Order: sequence, then C-alpha cells, then structure tokens
Amino acid sequence: MKKLLSLMLMLTLLCTTALADTGTVITMDTSNVPVIPEGTLHAQTITFTGNQTYAVYSAPTKKSIRGAKGRARVSTNGWIQVFGAEEDWMLVQYAISDKQNRIGYIYVNALPKDVTITDLNLKHTAAVINYDVEVTDDPLVSQTPLAKLTENTKVTCLGTMGTWTYIEGKEKDVLFRGFVPTECLSGTVTTLREAEKAILGSWKLYAGSSINASRIVFHEDGTVTGRSTLESGREVEWNGSWAMDYYDSNRNRYWNDSEFELTLARGTTVELYGLRICRQPGENGMTKYALVLSDGAKTSGMVLTE
Repeated sequence: MKKLLSLMLMLTLLCTTALADTGTVITMDTSNVPVIPEGTLHAQTITFTGNQTYAVYSAPTKKSIRGAKGRARVSTNGWIQVFGAEEDWMLVQYAISDKQNRIGYIYVNALPKDVTITDLNLKHTAAVINYDVEVTDDPLVSQTPLAKLTENTKVTCLGTMGTWTYIEGKEKDVLFRGFVPTECLSGTVTTLREAEKAILGSWKLYAGSSINASRIVFHEDGTVTGRSTLESGREVEWNGSWAMDYYDSNRNRYWNDSEFELTLARGTTVELYGLRICRQPGENGMTKYALVLSDGAKTSGMVLTE
C-alpha cells in the first residue's frame, strides 16, 4: 500500500490536469517540458481546453512551411509552452514524442478565454548565412530539419535561444521561421550611412578574384589605393576613386543579392561591383567587418577582411 501511495504522489507531482469540454479531466505529463535556455525568447506552460487539436505553421501565416509534410498539429491533451502573440497568432512549443518537440504558430483564439499572454516583440535584424545549414523547428531536442539554406542566403534574425538564433527566411520562395546555430550567421549592414563608415580603411584579400588586388584602401575623401600583382609576378600600386549607393536586387545583376553597389574608377576604367558588408562581434565590444564583392550574376566574388 505504501508503494502504491508513493507512486500516486509522484504522478501527481509530474502531471497537471486540463478540463475538457465534456467536463472530464484530461491528465497530461509535464515531466519532459524543456527549460528554455537564456536568450530573448521566453515561454510559459499554459493549460488549454482538452480534446482539441490545432494546425501548426512555422510562421504566422497559413502560406508558410508546415512541418510533418504539411500535416503538423498540436493536441491540447499534452503540455504546451506559449512564447507570446503576434497579431492573430501565437508561438508555441509542444511534444510530438519523447524524442521530438516542435516550435510553431497556432491561432491565438485557441487560448482559454480567461488566459492572456504577452506579445512576442521579436527583433528584426538582417543577416546572411555563412555556410550551408539546416533549419530546425526543434532546437532543444531532435534538431529535425525544417528547411535548408545555402551559403550567402539572406535571412532576418528574430531572437535567440541559447546557442540558437530564431530566423525568418524563404526556401523555394516559401516563407518559414526556424532555428539555426548562431555561429552560422553574420549580421549584414543595411544602411548607407553605416556602410560608408564600415568600408573605410585597409582591406586584404581573403578569397575570390573579382578584383585584381591583394589589398585595397578606401579613404574618407572618396579616393582609393590598391596593390595588384601582374602576370609577371611584379606588384604594382594604383589609385582611383570610389562611390557607393543602394542596390536594387530586383535587377538580378549580382549573384549574392547585394545590398549596395560599389563604383571603382581607375584611370579611364570604371568598374561596378555588388557589395555586401557582413559584421560580427569582435573583442572588447568592437565590431568586425568583411566585404563581399561580386561582379556578375554567377557565383564569383571576393572577400576582403580587415
């Protein structure tokens, strides 16, 4: 009898209950509810009306990618964590099995009438993928792939969860939101004011060959100097001028959908390049930049680093 009482007590501590429409009590196991790692996303476990299921989407629109081959649903008879609301939607996490969870959106009207939640208040920061990566809607357990992104794909960073960053992007022109390792991302400069400051200084070639130069120095007065290697192996110095403006990616002129267009004038030659400026945190709170230049719609380009 003592063993039976102890077992019943343990079950009581591990479980919560939800009242279904029929008045019956729905018992749900909350022993595997994950702890949300430190970051900008926070969640609370909420008890929903039992015996209900709701369609789950990766982003707050029915046109977004939907997990489980387009059949993702959440049952209110299991635990549900709620991160917050975004207009008519709310971001939730729930268990599919003991080995897999899912984070996605359901309509906010699924909440019990006496429950209120806060807004998500997501940030929207431009970034670029540094290398091919899989996006997941389950960062804390299975890391099951939701979508795949290739190097230099533009995304929007929405929040953080431990070593993961919550992003918005597109796969084959279909919207999604999901998680990628933070290390695979670089922030991108999107304002001309920051770009014109970030480009100043001396840069050395890291990879690529769009511009025949091993080092380029951009000066604040609009002049540029550089060093190039001739076919004979002899190095020569050159000078000219530079200018920058926003680039309309709808022109499809550069392979990496550059944010800016860089004009270099050397003697009688004027050259145009697509320019993306990536940023990453450096030591002592400093920001490190890299210039990604492209000269055409093919996958050619060069990376300059400080």
